[in-house]
Amino acid sequence: MRRSVLMISSLIMLMACGGKKAQTESSEAVDNDSTAILAQEEMTGLIKELYAAKAKNEVGIDQLYACHTWRKMVAAVEEKDSHVAEIGFFNDDYWTQMQDSNPSDLEARDIKFEQLDVEKGRATVSFLLHSSVQVVRQKFEFCHEDGNWRVHNIIRYFQDVDGKEEESSLMEGMRSYLDEPLEEESQELTFANMAGIYDDEKQESRFCLNEDGTATWGMIGSLNYTEYTYTINGNTICLKPKGVESEDDCYDYDENTRTLKNEQGAVYYRQIVD
Repeated sequence: MRRSVLMISSLIMLMACGGKKAQTESSEAVDNDSTAILAQEEMTGLIKELYAAKAKNEVGIDQLYACHTWRKMVAAVEEKDSHVAEIGFFNDDYWTQMQDSNPSDLEARDIKFEQLDVEKGRATVSFLLHSSVQVVRQKFEFCHEDGNWRVHNIIRYFQDVDGKEEESSLMEGMRSYLDEPLEEESQELTFANMAGIYDDEKQESRFCLNEDGTATWGMIGSLNYTEYTYTINGNTICLKPKGVESEDDCYDYDENTRTLKNEQGAVYYRQIVD
């Protein structure tokens, strides 16, 4: 009888230990779920706050909602853009895809978590950005930084030539843009760098521009020629015959094709002299 009591007691202890283990595992699962839920709530709130601020056209959005890597990348792009004469990398507000001021009714809807790893501090969230101007779909990649979730990358959607939806990463686009060499700025035209020989398309007539601001025109092979003086305004060269009252004959210079072209369509090609 005593042996049976001992066996029953041991069985009860084993069951208690097993129950305690199961209870612990269940508690850990609940804690993990709670952590994920809190992370989702934080990122959802961040998205909504971000676009509420954008709707008011507030400044400092990047400092409040973006990670260090994003801010450094944008700063590098803007620095490069400052040396570009034309439109730089960003042709719109990268948060809203708006080219003008943002409308006051911006709202992020249909927020969906496509990937979430709380331990690694990574998440991917897609949403629709609604407004009275347009509705666009885009995606944020998040990182956990300095104790907070922050936007690490913006992914846009576009249709390729076959109508298939594709993704475009702004972070990757900025990296590629920064790797590209800066285009050389257009050289200012002067008498010195424009001096040379310019033949027409059929190589029948020829302009000779000189460094002293004088020029000649004549038929190739002929000893007769007309003398000119010329002026330079931007990329436009205007020739005036010497000793003759007449309107200037103006030509636009294209440095890419090395041509002079006037309004009547006459084109003269700069000759390369060895």
